[in-house]
Amino acid sequence: MKRIIKGRWAIFAVWLVVTVLLSVFQPDINVILQQRGQSPLNDDSPSVIASSILKKMEATNGTDNLVVFYNQDKISDDEMKSIGEAVQAMKDSSTELGIDKIIDPFGTPEAKSSLISSDGTTLMVSFKLDKGARDINDIKNAFEEKLQNAGVEHYLTGEDFITGDYLEASIAGVEKSAVLTVLFILVILIIMFRSVVTPLVSLLTVAVAYLTSMGITAQLIDRAGFPVTTLTQVLMILILFGIGTDYNILLFNRFKEELSHGLSVDDAIIRTYKTAGKTIAFSILTVLIAFFSLIFSESPIYKSAISVVIGGAMLLLEIVTLTPFVMKQLGPRIFWPSKNANGHKESRIWGGITAFSTKRAVVSVLLTVAVIGVSVVFYQQKLNFDQVGELGDAYPASKGFNIVAEHFGKGQAMPSTLVIESGSALDNNDALSVIDKVTEKIKAIDGVEQVSSVTQPEGKQIDDLYISSQMTSVSDGLSQMQDGLNQLGDGFGGAEAQLGGADFSQVGDMAAGTAQLHDAVTALAGGLSQLQAGLDGSASDAQTLSGGLKAIETNLSQMSGGLKTLADNYSAMQSGYLEMGKNYQSAAGALLGIKSALSQMQGMAAALGESVPSVKGDANYQGMKASIDTLLSSLGNMTPEGMEALNSNYNAVTAGFNEANTNLAAMSAGLSQLAAGLKSVESGLGQASDGIGTIVTNMNKVASGLDQMKAGQEQLASGLEQFGAFGSQLTQVADALKQISDGLGQSKDFLTQFSADKTFHMPDEALASADFKPALDTFMSGDRTITKMIIVLKDDPYSKDAVNTIKEINDAVSSGLKGTVLSDAGYGISGPSSTTCDMNDILSRDLNRMIIIVLIGVFLVLMLVIRSFWTSVMITLSLVGAYFAATFISNSIFIGLLHYPGVSSYVPFFSFIVIVALGVDYSIFLMMRFREFGHMKPKEAIVLASRQIGGVVLSAAVILGGTFATLMPSGMLLLTELAVTVITGLIILCFIMLPLFLPATISLMSRLPKSGVDTEDTAQDARV
Repeated sequence: MKRIIKGRWAIFAVWLVVTVLLSVFQPDINVILQQRGQSPLNDDSPSVIASSILKKMEATNGTDNLVVFYNQDKISDDEMKSIGEAVQAMKDSSTELGIDKIIDPFGTPEAKSSLISSDGTTLMVSFKLDKGARDINDIKNAFEEKLQNAGVEHYLTGEDFITGDYLEASIAGVEKSAVLTVLFILVILIIMFRSVVTPLVSLLTVAVAYLTSMGITAQLIDRAGFPVTTLTQVLMILILFGIGTDYNILLFNRFKEELSHGLSVDDAIIRTYKTAGKTIAFSILTVLIAFFSLIFSESPIYKSAISVVIGGAMLLLEIVTLTPFVMKQLGPRIFWPSKNANGHKESRIWGGITAFSTKRAVVSVLLTVAVIGVSVVFYQQKLNFDQVGELGDAYPASKGFNIVAEHFGKGQAMPSTLVIESGSALDNNDALSVIDKVTEKIKAIDGVEQVSSVTQPEGKQIDDLYISSQMTSVSDGLSQMQDGLNQLGDGFGGAEAQLGGADFSQVGDMAAGTAQLHDAVTALAGGLSQLQAGLDGSASDAQTLSGGLKAIETNLSQMSGGLKTLADNYSAMQSGYLEMGKNYQSAAGALLGIKSALSQMQGMAAALGESVPSVKGDANYQGMKASIDTLLSSLGNMTPEGMEALNSNYNAVTAGFNEANTNLAAMSAGLSQLAAGLKSVESGLGQASDGIGTIVTNMNKVASGLDQMKAGQEQLASGLEQFGAFGSQLTQVADALKQISDGLGQSKDFLTQFSADKTFHMPDEALASADFKPALDTFMSGDRTITKMIIVLKDDPYSKDAVNTIKEINDAVSSGLKGTVLSDAGYGISGPSSTTCDMNDILSRDLNRMIIIVLIGVFLVLMLVIRSFWTSVMITLSLVGAYFAATFISNSIFIGLLHYPGVSSYVPFFSFIVIVALGVDYSIFLMMRFREFGHMKPKEAIVLASRQIGGVVLSAAVILGGTFATLMPSGMLLLTELAVTVITGLIILCFIMLPLFLPATISLMSRLPKSGVDTEDTAQDARV
């Protein structure tokens, strides 16, 4: 210390230069905070992982936000037009604004019902904002420029804008608190020291420590990625000005006391630092240990408070180097204009409480345990993450959110997004079935309003894509098919009977007879030719010729009658044949249709077995599947190619009939002409030669027709023979149809069991259709390995109910994917509710773990300072008791009386750190003074120490409590709750735990042998 006093000017110069440089070149942490935001979670948190997966899936970066247009009466048509023009101005400036994926009721009419409230007062426009490194206020100004002519109230809301307004409110609250803190400390110190110099010196020296520590912290934040939050600056101000002022009070009171003993300024400084300085060093060490332990925290928010370690180190360095310079330069004038040479007055309050506690030690301990025990037993940790609720309607983003919540539902403004990432494509029935089951599981949760997914794009099931609907349709189709098969079976039975009774052998006889007729006609034509020659040579045989001609005429008449009968028989046979052809072709076509239907049923049965594995062991299922396989096997030969061959034969027979009928008609015409020619011969033999020539010509035609007719009859006989073979198989077909009908009946009965089965199954053609592609593009990534679900919750996204719903959704997804084709898929939920859920888990784990770590560190420091195990244990217990009692009272105020859903998320942890760190300070103040009275009995020493140090501790508590009280006018619920909790903890420490509980335990332990609280062996050490 002597060297420090001697080199004080150099030290002062160094402090001055360092402070100026760090202040001038200090980055603005508020700007950094606006640009970077505060990250409440680690990169391995589920919601952060989900956001990173979602970024891979989305083609554009950014977060979803809203523009809310509002007219409390109703948006008029003119206002609607103005809003449309404003929205169009947004779209035209989308690149400038950094927005994409705009959804509005003007450009997307199908979304109109979900974007305009039912009462017509509110209209939403959704967009994705890529904030980048831009300041949120600059973004808001750019939007306002485009929306200035909207004609109605409008608000920008969503995650980015709510966070921006929350940061703005926090920064404004911190700045207001800083000013109030300085003014409060100045007033209190003036009243305490009756001096204007002492408060200024104290504030200036602490301000130097604050400026240098903030300069270093800001550089680390800007250059090294040091975590930063809205609490970084406020904690630095509160802790440094709070405990810094406390330490200065202790130092200045001791310095004043030493001066009153007649010591010189240098000796008084040295003596002050040997006593109070050691106390301050140990006290700052506990603060550093408490805050440095935050390095083990999971939450970046908690880690950001490590900056207090930098502040504490700079404060200790300032107290050891710069404060002695001020003491040396000002000397007694540091207390001007006060003439009081004595140090701090003794505290009668602490003296009285400690005297009672040492006399009634058991009663005091039991009383303390009872009071603290009640608060511990009934303590409940209820955290509130509702930033919107903290802001109220004072900020545009929160007001816009509240309007949306009122007119659309609380979850509509900021929905959650579930993402599932698989190593393989998801656009197949197996994966889609799992996705749909997960969708249904989530929809069944009470806190969920709506779920949209790739299988349910509009938030509801598409009936045609489920086995229940498909099975009902199939069952109805099977009934119709079964009825048709029964009719076909009956028809085939009749057809087979008709075909079996038909005698196609007569067609062969007809062919033989036609051949004989052909020969006769040919002979007749030859005879007539000779006749013609005879007529040309002689006229004496005219009479004989006339008689012969009459005989020929008679034969021709009989031949014509025979041809007519033959033609009639052919026509009748052809008509029956055509009717039979229609029946067999319709039956064969039906069989091919049945075969196709059975093939589809076989695929559906296989899909049913895969989607409902338990059904594979069902006897009915196995019987149905076996029946389908058997039926398909029996129809294996029934192919389109076979039908074509059969139809070819049928067509050939039909052609034979047609040709025979044509030839018969021609022969009939020829015979008619032949008869006419003979009459001409008969009427005039003179013209006989010409008539017979005509007859011969016609007879040749008849012979030619008979020749063709014979060929047609032979072809007909061949076709009918083949068709007759088909007829012989009709009995087998009829039997097979009966089996098919029976099998279809069994299948229908079995499928009826699945009429309520909501298993998703999309036919392959539907899966590959253009109609389904928009859903795939909207809810899946380009490579189809990532899918998402949009989940709208019923509750406020920041509420405890929403957090519980997110936990249920996580459980539902985990169980829904387990044991499926997506069991190895990664998943996560992004959005405010998921972030809040993860924060709740992390902060709860951190609080429980950090309490243990901090208490272990504090206990070790206490052991080092006090060198008494049990006293260190009792002090640690008193700190824990003060914390639980303070949080219990704070919860009673804010949750019980004011009906908040919980205390702000960061309040329990930071109030614990502050109460423990400062409580250890005050405990060390007391115990260091206690150790100075080593020549006295412990009971007497603790009472005297309490009287002497009580005033300092109470003054320090007033300073620190007042410092935290300056947070209340900030307008931030978080800061108000933190202030109330810390102030309550200080009151409990200063009036219960330190003057009542701790002295009582010291008194009780002093009665035990080797208790470790005897002051005689440590008194000398305390005076060194």
